[in-house]
Amino acid sequence: MNWKVLQLVWLACAFTAHLAAAQTNPITVDIHQTTQFPKGNGPLSLVWECTVSTPDLLEGHFLVTAYDGNEQFGQFQSHDVALHSGFHEVPMMLPSMKVDNPFSEVKLRLSFITPETRYDFKDAYTLKVGRKYQRTLAVGVCDPFIENLPPVLKTFLDQLKFEAICPKELVQLGNRQIEIPSEMAKQGILDAQPLTMNLKTYSIHVHPDDFPQLPIDCHQYDILVITARGLDALESRHMKAILQWVRSGGSLCVLPGESTDSSRLAFLNALQESREGSPLLVNSKGQIVFSEMNQILFTRTGWGRSIILRQQALENKSLSSDQQARIPFFLWKLKQSQKEYYDQQHHWDDKKLIQDYFEREKQANYRNYNSYATSELLSMKYQPLFTGGMLINDLMPAELQIVPTWVIGTILLGYVLMIGPGEYYLLGYFKIRRFTWITFPFISICVALFAFIISDYYMQASHERKTLSIVDLDSKGSPVRENEIELLFTGSYQTIETRIKSGLFSPLNQSELGRGYDRFNSPRNTAPGMVGAPFFQGSIPTQYSVYQRMPQWTPQLNRIVNNYPQKEQAGFDWSSITVDHLNSDESRTKLKTQVKQTFGENAILLIYQGTTEGKPKRFTLYLNERLAGTPLRPGRITALLTPIHRPHTQYQVQSQEQVCFMDDLCVRQQQGIFQIVSQTSPAGGSNFEDLSILDSSDSRQWLVVVYVPGNERDTIYRQFIVSDT
Repeated sequence: MNWKVLQLVWLACAFTAHLAAAQTNPITVDIHQTTQFPKGNGPLSLVWECTVSTPDLLEGHFLVTAYDGNEQFGQFQSHDVALHSGFHEVPMMLPSMKVDNPFSEVKLRLSFITPETRYDFKDAYTLKVGRKYQRTLAVGVCDPFIENLPPVLKTFLDQLKFEAICPKELVQLGNRQIEIPSEMAKQGILDAQPLTMNLKTYSIHVHPDDFPQLPIDCHQYDILVITARGLDALESRHMKAILQWVRSGGSLCVLPGESTDSSRLAFLNALQESREGSPLLVNSKGQIVFSEMNQILFTRTGWGRSIILRQQALENKSLSSDQQARIPFFLWKLKQSQKEYYDQQHHWDDKKLIQDYFEREKQANYRNYNSYATSELLSMKYQPLFTGGMLINDLMPAELQIVPTWVIGTILLGYVLMIGPGEYYLLGYFKIRRFTWITFPFISICVALFAFIISDYYMQASHERKTLSIVDLDSKGSPVRENEIELLFTGSYQTIETRIKSGLFSPLNQSELGRGYDRFNSPRNTAPGMVGAPFFQGSIPTQYSVYQRMPQWTPQLNRIVNNYPQKEQAGFDWSSITVDHLNSDESRTKLKTQVKQTFGENAILLIYQGTTEGKPKRFTLYLNERLAGTPLRPGRITALLTPIHRPHTQYQVQSQEQVCFMDDLCVRQQQGIFQIVSQTSPAGGSNFEDLSILDSSDSRQWLVVVYVPGNERDTIYRQFIVSDT
């Protein structure tokens, strides 16, 4: 009898516990990521799919922790939400995240917090992210997908992938008619290993209802393709976001149908801002008027590229083979030096990359060459901005200085004298040497406190914040994008808040910024920052705050990409600058004078031009030579212009080539993908790849740079101009 009673009690307890568990979990959550193959170094969009089982209204916020093993990327607190019974979708955007290990995964730990209770969900949700050593490219396809895409469109998307314009046969070097240096040939490594590229392009299907409504939402893609059905379903807010993204450096291909309305026609004509020809028109039936000879339009839109291609031309196969081949060349922004070879072979030339690699190894005396080095031949991995360390030099507080050696020596000498002969004779004079156990720690504490005060005096104990603003302008002087690189530096442990409105925030790791000189003019290798993972609060990217716990005397760099750039500084007519103003020394001198009159005597003018040899010209026009400094002791104002040696290989072997941060910012000279392309689409991540613009091999391209130093903000204005001839 007692046993039956115990069984009933046990069952009652179990049932009660089950009811309690059900009551404590009124919400279930699962994750839906927009794409399973996200673009590397781009933002990440996801949707929390919530099912509420209680009739009560749940009011609170989501708290998400992103981590990879022991490394935490950050915490993200959503805006306040109110969930009633039923199914809900809560969107969320996260900044770029990358993992170094190909087998690692980013996990998300999720909680829903109300004023009364905290609900923790399953241990972890897996988030697909990019890989540091694997380049992932994304082509977004806008279409309702009510029906399957026609086969001709599927073929078109396959031809648009970056792999489609890569060399068809990545075989052993011995079969490629390339002379292998004898020092390498002796080892037999290159003949034994096939060449590979760690690169993959994915087509991502996006329904018009889910299409980006902000330019930063488009940063998830390298190329956008809008079909006729997709164009008809887009709303004006979508087209506004797309246009701004293209102007900031994106690549877009629109496939309009036979007819359209006025808003979509205005959108198509806005993409052709650089064309001097007649705009697109519609006839009395609302049909777009295309000529038989002009069914595809190639145009530069701001800093980006646009193609308007009549979809029926694809279906009728009325495009020539040259026109079809030009589409991926144009959208992926391949260098002009690749054009002649590409026109013949319809893929880019890899021989030059291999030969350049051999040349770098030759200059390095093959001292670090080994079997693993073959992966660098056609490596498309993300490369750090080698000169990025100079950013810290530029933005660090001007008052900051190291404690002089003589001060440190004086303090140490005084301390030794006090605890040695001073204490011995003074206590002996008063015959109280037995109290040395009191005086010794007292003197030590006083000296330590004095040393702390001295260090605070020199290192500054206040909260410092300085910004480098990069404002990019098109040929007419209209702003196309704005990037802010902000440095935080504190003299004490404290939490710093950064408020973001309509922008994307990415913390920068110093180890990914490359090499530079420290504040005291000695070469340094950057190490991972000591600043902890940031805490995001609000709705990314519309309006939110970022909190960072700052250690004492530890710099932290952050990048902020704005959705819509601010107006350029009034008082300077950027639209008046033409190629004629840049071609002669006399005209450049006049332009320099205008820059100084508008922006001040400390303003610096630089002009870049591509060349057929592939090495860009740079015209540096200083007014005061005192600003220049020297490579070993750079002037503070010109820290971003201080040349440093670039390494030949990943092993930091020094070359004779000297580059500065401004050069790397404007035109990349690194191996890898920038030997093929001149520009990448906006990403907004911790890597600065998307800030480079100039094609070093195209003599028609010019870049005007005005650098304006300031107390709390340095500003770089960049105007991109392409000559018609």
